[in-house]
Amino acid sequence: MSENDNKRTFIGFSISINNQQRLINIQQRLASHINPSATPVRNTNLHITAAFLGLTSAQGIEKIDTEISSMSLHRFSQRLEHISYWPKAKILCIEGVASIELRSIVEQLTQLTKQLNLHQSQHDYRPHVSLFRHVKTPSSTQALMNEITTKASNMIKLAPISFDITELTLFESKSTPMGVEYLALKSWPLN
Repeated sequence: MSENDNKRTFIGFSISINNQQRLINIQQRLASHINPSATPVRNTNLHITAAFLGLTSAQGIEKIDTEISSMSLHRFSQRLEHISYWPKAKILCIEGVASIELRSIVEQLTQLTKQLNLHQSQHDYRPHVSLFRHVKTPSSTQALMNEITTKASNMIKLAPISFDITELTLFESKSTPMGVEYLALKSWPLN
């Protein structure tokens, strides 16, 4: 298999249609407050990432499947409750503190990526759902962005979004003429 046959992959959690709609409502409320070139993440691409894998061969995907199939992974709920702006990634997202169950899954996946010599994140894990990409900070200050994220976070704190996580999914990030699409390659139900 050549490097061109490798797939750009990540492992994460899909989001229910009900929670997709809640996130779309938040996007709509925030859209007028950020730069016009910011791109809302399509509802079909909304997800919580557990581990970014990078370019992965077919053999690597088989190994991932074998290893995850042997793991004891449990269902859990994850709350996301405040809006954050990540300037380096230029995303606006909703995030929260990782539940004990999510931290356990992320730690197991981190060990798996090390074992398979896949991408290793240099950042601490922060569960989030990206809402907008290509978000630019105001020209001379971040004060406006801070105001937007504070107002939106206050709105969400009144009704945090709770995600019931019942399966883990291996996704391919595929570039298409319509933009990036996240395609489910394999899913594992959680106990």
